[in-house]
Amino acid sequence: MSSETDLLPSAVNDLPLIRIASDLSMIAWEQMEAWRSSLGARLDASVVDTKTSPNDLVTLADAQIESLVRGYLAKVRPSDTMVGEEGAPALDPIDFFDARFVARLNGFDPGGGDLLDMSDDGPPLEWHVDPIDGTVNYVRNIEHYAFSVGVCEAGEVHGRGLGEERWLIGLVASPGLNATWVGAKGRGAYRVEGQLSGGRGPERLPARRLRGTPLGLSGRLLATGFAYTGDNRGPQLAKLFTLMDGYDDIRRCGSAAIDLCMLAEGKVNGYAERGLGIYDYAGGGVIAAESGAFVYRGGSGGPTAAAESEDEVRRLIASI
Repeated sequence: MSSETDLLPSAVNDLPLIRIASDLSMIAWEQMEAWRSSLGARLDASVVDTKTSPNDLVTLADAQIESLVRGYLAKVRPSDTMVGEEGAPALDPIDFFDARFVARLNGFDPGGGDLLDMSDDGPPLEWHVDPIDGTVNYVRNIEHYAFSVGVCEAGEVHGRGLGEERWLIGLVASPGLNATWVGAKGRGAYRVEGQLSGGRGPERLPARRLRGTPLGLSGRLLATGFAYTGDNRGPQLAKLFTLMDGYDDIRRCGSAAIDLCMLAEGKVNGYAERGLGIYDYAGGGVIAAESGAFVYRGGSGGPTAAAESEDEVRRLIASI
């Protein structure tokens, strides 16, 4: 794919918001792995519940990760707003994790024994968090699941699509794929193998700069997703023929965040889906845009699309 292997630039690695997002991804990664052994093929009701249909799942892991992220941000960025999928209450990571794990967090103050307030003089921000994007995959031990966070200035009109410049950073971390994708406004998109956990030192991690699909690559793939309920799925399937105009095949991996990262890597040529929450595309949208893609953010429930040209994005939006 179109990429350059190097080190994650200090202009990205050292951004305070990236350092905070890195801590959040470490928390999520730790708990996704911890809960993994509790989730079996039987989808035990003691750890799994359903949302809108039997295959639209929420796990105790989702809620717990969101609670820990909310508790972290309440101390580290107290003036900001966190928007999460589950609406879970805050849980303090300092009380929850052992001292060895806490000491690895960028936001931890060893002298004070607590998390630092890392607020700045800028405007308040919104942290749009999906604790596990691709929960069905996670429960069934399919690798395509991820923690996702996207940060934007508070008060943004989220559904205005192309040309949005107020999204600041995005991070998507997938234990199943052992990869973390990160993007920062005006500083590019990158893939790191494993966790983005620079710890408390200045070291920079090996990373690949992402620039989308290289010219001349044969074949065209469209990533998309479908609703869990039949009432919504029918209209989506009816539009699929038109949506796929100009594409040879589709990919449906079950995680919008990873779909958008695959677009950034050039593994797929386009992405389109209707009915997402903002937290579904918040992190991946920044990464795709920083790879050079045009991204239309549909707001909560609207059409979301990304591709290599503005014309194709508009065609996808009209087709979905």
